[in-house]
Amino acid sequence: MTLRYHGRLASILLLILHHGLWINDPNWSYGVDYLAQTGLLICCLSPKSPHTLKLLRWQLTVVYLFGGLGKAIGASWYDGEALWRAVQQPFPGALFPIPTKWGSYKEIWIVSGWFVILLELCYPLIWRAGGYRRTFLAGIIGLHVNIALTMGLYHFASLMIWYNLCSWYFPDKNTIISNYSPLEGEARYLASTIPSLPPSIQGKEAKVSGETTQTSPIGLMANRANTKN
Repeated sequence: MTLRYHGRLASILLLILHHGLWINDPNWSYGVDYLAQTGLLICCLSPKSPHTLKLLRWQLTVVYLFGGLGKAIGASWYDGEALWRAVQQPFPGALFPIPTKWGSYKEIWIVSGWFVILLELCYPLIWRAGGYRRTFLAGIIGLHVNIALTMGLYHFASLMIWYNLCSWYFPDKNTIISNYSPLEGEARYLASTIPSLPPSIQGKEAKVSGETTQTSPIGLMANRANTKN
């Protein structure tokens, strides 16, 4: 898939293999495996079609929107209790585990809980180009980086970061690069900065140019040839 060699066939084989190893056994699978499964399914359909990109974007929108709605329904996210319990789960491999004494700083967890709810509920705004997209993309990536570092959920965090980059960053980047010609833009800018000469000076330059042509060696030879003829 990475080398784009029979990408659809590789996606189908990887989908079957992933389902047999992870999805088929509930003891080994959790939410991220189902997200990976849907991503592989989208790759099996038509990787180069623009409809495939829209399908991936809609999938992310539904996931984040309903995730935010689920958090907004319960009261434990507003007071920071749910977020505190989430970072205190015994996940191995966290690079920066949250110390227990940080639980006394309730203001941090309240603000962080509200931030997560608003970020997920407002995720549909990422469909708008410009500052909204860059802002929400940076917020989503920062959220998943913190999840990876404080909870050790590297697979989930890296998958969601990759999905968001493939949906919103790389398509915009390729469009900007393909539609922008630096040399053409620079030439237009330089041409616009050169002031035009007044008509009187333009006439003098044309006269001088004609006289220079007549007095040059090539011009004299042409005049002699015309005189002989």
